[in-house]
Amino acid sequence: MDTTPVGTTIADANQPDLPLIYVNDEFVELTGYPREEVLGRNCRFLQGEKTRNEPVRKIRRAIENCEPVTVELRNYRKEGMMFWSRVSIQPVRNDAGEVTHFFGYQEDISDRKAYQQEKTLFEIQAESVDKCVFITDSEGTIEYVNPQFERTTGYTAAEAIGNTPRLIKSDAQDSSFYQNLWETITAGEVWQATITNKRKTGERYEVDQKIVPITEVEGEITHFVCIEEDITDSQFVEEVLGVMNRVLRHNLRNSLTAIEGYAKRLERDESEESHQTALQAIQERASNLRQTSEKAKDIRALFRRRQEEQTVELSQVATFIDTISDDFPEASIECAIETNDQQRIRNGSLLQVAIEEAIENAVVHNNQEQPMVEILITNCQNNEEITIQISDNGPGIPPTSGM
Repeated sequence: MDTTPVGTTIADANQPDLPLIYVNDEFVELTGYPREEVLGRNCRFLQGEKTRNEPVRKIRRAIENCEPVTVELRNYRKEGMMFWSRVSIQPVRNDAGEVTHFFGYQEDISDRKAYQQEKTLFEIQAESVDKCVFITDSEGTIEYVNPQFERTTGYTAAEAIGNTPRLIKSDAQDSSFYQNLWETITAGEVWQATITNKRKTGERYEVDQKIVPITEVEGEITHFVCIEEDITDSQFVEEVLGVMNRVLRHNLRNSLTAIEGYAKRLERDESEESHQTALQAIQERASNLRQTSEKAKDIRALFRRRQEEQTVELSQVATFIDTISDDFPEASIECAIETNDQQRIRNGSLLQVAIEEAIENAVVHNNQEQPMVEILITNCQNNEEITIQISDNGPGIPPTSGM
């Protein structure tokens, strides 16, 4: 237990409030709490403002019933930083069958949660485009295909996922072509070419292909995103990539804020030469992040102008709202659809962006203890249009705003 890479604790079930009697080094490193501040306390000290009650209640019920349990919840380090934790608790019994201790395991899953959220947002956008989109891991194994991929290639998602893009490979390009492709994208560069693929039926078809490496902030490649489109509509590739850029890198602003704040603190301090070097590196990084964020905004503006005919089902809008709600756990966000959720809406991406901005505005500028946002989707009288009403319990728009 001392060397396991997972935060491990032991609580005494025979003492009031289940105090911790053991924590390993990984737990100390994960939480930032030294042992002397932890031992003798109940592990609930890790909970904080955004810790949801539901997983906490689930843990409490399991302990009362002396049952094992695993939950995912928000915890907080000693310095106040929130992190996502996968907590598992296992009762330990003696020979008489009595529970004497509870073993606890804490695993930091913050990166996985961030990736899942970004992936969900991306897939919502990709589901509604009429171009083939698929994502592979860094080794080239397919992890996601959109519905248009299935329609174009004839392969279902189940048949494609777990395979490689060789599934749709034709004999029109030789091995040196694909070697050049792989060397290009693994070097972190974007690949573009017009190629011939093969459907499940054996029929060949030509596409303009663009493959973009997706990297972490540190520069390590984690995935490749491929978009394939008919060569008569090549401009659409750039627009879809703009959507991906916004979705997969939406958290850059948060990183920028943190880096700039740290740089300002360093600047105020009397630092040695090494600190000045670190300051310069941080400022340069912040400048690069700012440029990336501004570029994403420009590409999104282009997407807004060009996506006049894109459609989504109402059910996708509801899924999108649920995803956005996860960003604001302090708020109560409810969505009701009082019409057929299979209806299709034009300008789907524009609608989703508008809803996202409206929800964020309703929560961020709300002066109530718990912001409440209600989204109501109904049919108009002509049944050819729908109305989306978003209301909140905030201060409203001032009369002098001119709106």
